[in-house]
Amino acid sequence: MHVEQPVNLPNLPGMLFRSLFTVARNEQEPADANVLDAEFSAPAFTPDQLKRYHEAFGGFVSEVPITLIYCLAQRVHLAQMLGEHFPWPAPGLVHVSNRVERHQPIAADIDFILKASIKIPARGPKVSARRLRPLFTVEFWQDDERVATCVSEYQVMPKQPEGPRKPREQKIAEAPGSEWLRVNSWHIEAKIARDYARLSGDFNPIHLHPLLSRWFGFDQPIIHGMYMSARAQAEIERAAGRPIDRIDVNFKRPVPLPAKIVLWQKPETGEGTSGGNYQICGAEDHLQRLEGSFSFAND
Repeated sequence: MHVEQPVNLPNLPGMLFRSLFTVARNEQEPADANVLDAEFSAPAFTPDQLKRYHEAFGGFVSEVPITLIYCLAQRVHLAQMLGEHFPWPAPGLVHVSNRVERHQPIAADIDFILKASIKIPARGPKVSARRLRPLFTVEFWQDDERVATCVSEYQVMPKQPEGPRKPREQKIAEAPGSEWLRVNSWHIEAKIARDYARLSGDFNPIHLHPLLSRWFGFDQPIIHGMYMSARAQAEIERAAGRPIDRIDVNFKRPVPLPAKIVLWQKPETGEGTSGGNYQICGAEDHLQRLEGSFSFAND
């Protein structure tokens, strides 16, 4: 497939507005699986951006945290969703998993070339909605060297039937077992979502105000999933005194605001291992909000 020369990566707020015009797309039209490729260019993070990101979480050992580069990857995702060959409405996708991996040191002062692709699954009336999970891959290049890769999976959400929604069942789970270490707990206020929106550029309405979030089926604003993953990276790095060069996350449940949550960690055991697993659960109901794994850098 022909790939055009890299174009400047647009900013998120303008793309979020344009995404509202994609709601008329007919996602039921049958089509075979295919791949969409693109390339973008983006400037290096400024010293102020790095400083504010570090200060927002207060624990990173990494100079350029790998969860920060997801903020660029997300802009790539939306830019590709706005393309004429992407078949679904951009507001109708939910981020279900993410993996970011650093391959070598990321320079804080070198611009990026972003090589992107989307694996589009086959679609049509006979395809189960569960199988509609486009996979976005973004490679980060600096001076002709691949420095990091971000892989994100989204779920295409079917149109919701009209009528009142059923109330969500209140559940309570058991606290994680003795093999899990309690790292830290936080009380997250709604203001944090607005602060992170300004930091990341992600002004998705579901994170910002109750009236806006209700349009998308949430009674309260929910915190950005990648805010939680970044919080986990910062806390794990702070506790270990080592940078992380790979972190993945599966988003299990949204975190309505305000919220009290707990980070749990289970280190890997065995010779030659360097990393572990983590999960974030409700402080009171112990329900898992997200879970994933990580690896420490060798340098």
